[in-house]
Amino acid sequence: MTTSFKSWKNGILALAGCLCAIQPVSAQQALNSVEVLVNDEPITSFDIDQRLRLVIAISGGIRTEEEFLRVREQVIRSMVDEKLEIQEAKQFELEISDAELESYFARRSQGMGQTPEQFEQALANIGSSKKTMMEQMEAEIVWSRLVQGRMGAFVSVSDEEVEASIKRIYDNKGKFELRLAEIVLLVDSPEQEASVKATAEELVSRIRGGASFPEIAQQLSASSSAAVGGDLGWLTADDMDRNQAAAIENVGVGEVADPVRTAGGYLILALRDRRRVLTADPLDAQVSLRQIGLSQEKLADADAVARFELIANNLHKEATSCGAVSRYVDESGADMPPEVGLLRIRDIQPEVRGEVEKLEIGQATTLQKMSDGWRVLILCDSREPEVEEPQFDAIYDQIEQQRLSMMARRYLRDIRRKSIIDYR
Repeated sequence: MTTSFKSWKNGILALAGCLCAIQPVSAQQALNSVEVLVNDEPITSFDIDQRLRLVIAISGGIRTEEEFLRVREQVIRSMVDEKLEIQEAKQFELEISDAELESYFARRSQGMGQTPEQFEQALANIGSSKKTMMEQMEAEIVWSRLVQGRMGAFVSVSDEEVEASIKRIYDNKGKFELRLAEIVLLVDSPEQEASVKATAEELVSRIRGGASFPEIAQQLSASSSAAVGGDLGWLTADDMDRNQAAAIENVGVGEVADPVRTAGGYLILALRDRRRVLTADPLDAQVSLRQIGLSQEKLADADAVARFELIANNLHKEATSCGAVSRYVDESGADMPPEVGLLRIRDIQPEVRGEVEKLEIGQATTLQKMSDGWRVLILCDSREPEVEEPQFDAIYDQIEQQRLSMMARRYLRDIRRKSIIDYR
């Protein structure tokens, strides 16, 4: 179950039209010009264009020139911050090797359901590049290590605080906790208020229309949670601040809230999941799955589609065990890996989850036509849900990371304040 490039592909035509509409006659010269100097290090129009193409493709395209310019402003801000993070890391001789970056790129590719080569080509197809993605990844990695290395020793978490947190968890047993994700857009001056507000509203509209919340968070969010797609983990009402509580009120699972104005800018929250504290939930049951799957690329072949559809329907009717999957993979021309692995029910896409829940071991779903291809899933094993008791070390780490995140925001704000940033 992986993120697909469907939204990227859908955004390409809109992106191209908008870019062409606003580029001057001397487009090539403009692309090579310096737009921002960050402590004498340039960010060129070409750099911005490469990142912008990625962001617009992820968000599904751009409707107007005004929207384009607002998104561009957010992209430039993100790139300036990344430049500052890398510069600060170099001050402490903290750099990442090319080999390590390649390893991270391979992992990001896998998360997108692609090989590194396929991911690189997908980036090229939208007018962006592997280099652009690697530069963003470099900033994420070195900044995380710098913050941990410089500030980790100054974060103090007492045993009493951890025990108090664990007590609150037990006190909240049976109450709902929410899994939230965030996108944070900062407003640095009154002049930016209208622009940032409009951008926040446009992003919410895009996400509600199918754009990927985690991918947009990775590209545009000013929060340290951007590195993990904005994920904030599980929070009870006691864990939320006023802004979060106000934003998420009356929002259903899988929905995104309207933007909320905070002291520093605008907050967009998504409700990823809901469960009861310390209570066994059927959605936490684990299932072991295998599949036969046909990728989007293969769907262009009418003969391959007809053969796969026939075999898929036969598998649904006849399957009695996972052992038959290998034979059906060969017969159907499936090109997706047959092993899906062990998943919690709640981690399966909602459009498939209901059917998987009804399966007996050895049975197969009907043909599932999904964004990244067609597939039939076979249930190989299932495990009853277990209650996860709070662990001291995990709670300690959670509190520590929350404090590090706050320190990182202040650190970057201080760096930005003392830096010379020249917008051309």
